[in-house]
Amino acid sequence: MIDAKKAVEAATSFAEYINDDQKLEALRVEEVELSDDGTTWLVKLGWNDPQLLGGAQPTSARLTEKTGQLPRIYKIFHVDAESGAVKKMKKDD
Repeated sequence: MIDAKKAVEAATSFAEYINDDQKLEALRVEEVELSDDGTTWLVKLGWNDPQLLGGAQPTSARLTEKTGQLPRIYKIFHVDAESGAVKKMKKDD
């Protein structure tokens, strides 16, 4: 069985791969937990997404008014606890 660190590495690699190997701005691990049945790691990652601003370069005027930061994307990655393979990725609202 893989540990949480390996599950995060698998999720991070997958996130970078599906985003055309672009550097994901301010990529952070938000949550990690093992499913109740112990078969799947649930890894929540978040990163800034300037594209949510309509492709314009971020400026202080375009940052979200509430937080003063760029909009973030959150995804939950389901990582097989035995093999370390990413089985599913879901948008986290």
